[in-house]
Amino acid sequence: MRVTQTTRFPYQQGSTLRIAGSGTFDLHLRVPHWADAGFSVRVNGRTHHGGAAPGSYLTVSRAWRDGDTVEISMPFTPRTEPALDDHDVQCLMCGPVHLVARHEQREFLRFGLFPSASLSGDLVKALTPVPGRPLHFLLDGVGIAPFFEGTTHAYHAYFRREEPRIVFAGLDSGVENPGRSDGTSFLDEVWAAAPFASQAAFRRHVGSVTARWVGDTLMTESRRRRVEETARRARFA
Repeated sequence: MRVTQTTRFPYQQGSTLRIAGSGTFDLHLRVPHWADAGFSVRVNGRTHHGGAAPGSYLTVSRAWRDGDTVEISMPFTPRTEPALDDHDVQCLMCGPVHLVARHEQREFLRFGLFPSASLSGDLVKALTPVPGRPLHFLLDGVGIAPFFEGTTHAYHAYFRREEPRIVFAGLDSGVENPGRSDGTSFLDEVWAAAPFASQAAFRRHVGSVTARWVGDTLMTESRRRRVEETARRARFA
């Protein structure tokens, strides 16, 4: 038996396996921890309905025949990962790809991402794709590019995250984004549960988070009402 993989990774968000020979065996396909948005498998053009959680394996068991193909799709989605010693210092990832900001500034660049994020939790709306250049974006007018491409320009592998106000899908609640002693903020706790399946799910989660913050005396009742009203009016997409 021979299994051959072909891919244009990382520009292609998936790969194809081709089987040479025949026999019965289990094919274990790794589901990366970041593949939480639409990981799918097709065997000979037909969808394989077995599921697996990100960070585990999806198993395809069958009697394989010469020429069988397995098409794997694993869409990349933007996310951030905080530094271990400072939650506000973060790097920007797209799937497995580390993105850097090309800029001459010698101090941390400061970016906010939540105001433009969709209520499902997708950060893609915070980034403007550069036409014809896969994995290249603009963020607040700054060029964002894959680290692996290399560059002769100065770049920032990390940036300082700034989310001063509670904003949902462009709607500003007028309430400051409070923080805990460990450095996490109210918005961090809200979006840690993303993606949300619906606006109702989003609103329920915001309500549970505001209740905890009021209970911990980190938010007043009046601010809680303003935040929940903003969550109610924000458009889900």
